[in-house]
Amino acid sequence: MQNKKIILLTVTALFTALVTVATMVIQIPIGKGYLHFGDSLIYLAACVLPAPCSLFAASVGAALADVFTGFAVYAPASFIIKALNALPFILMRIYLKRKGNDDKILSLQICLMLVPTTLVTLLGYYIADSIIAGQQVALVSAITSGWVQPAGSLIVFVILAIALDRVQFKNKIFKQIV
Repeated sequence: MQNKKIILLTVTALFTALVTVATMVIQIPIGKGYLHFGDSLIYLAACVLPAPCSLFAASVGAALADVFTGFAVYAPASFIIKALNALPFILMRIYLKRKGNDDKILSLQICLMLVPTTLVTLLGYYIADSIIAGQQVALVSAITSGWVQPAGSLIVFVILAIALDRVQFKNKIFKQIV
């Protein structure tokens, strides 16, 4: 039991670092922000880790990326928004687990969670931008480029999920430690 806790703590730290690095390494400027793939790993963490661990990886990983890349003003907002991004996936995973259908990362139900998580991102950063830069800037940013970030992360998440499902990551590997 103690060994499983240590492994889970280690995997949570690994996902936190992966979210941070995936947010920092590839940054394609779009509008006021940038496209990154950290959200893909947030979705993935929410599909495989227990809820508290995935919430930690999402919020701390994203906030650290903001601090390290010079967007520290957004760190408090990202901490909240990214935890909320993970929530739809966590809730769907709980539902699927109760139905006995939680052996894969990617399913139609999980794909549907990309809609509420995208809305959370758009609304969350609209509110953050309104506070930080003003409502006009926030509106322009949300309309012109706010949807690009979630769309890019969706594509990368689906590719990762398909690859990991092919090797039965969740069933063979991950269920051993959780």
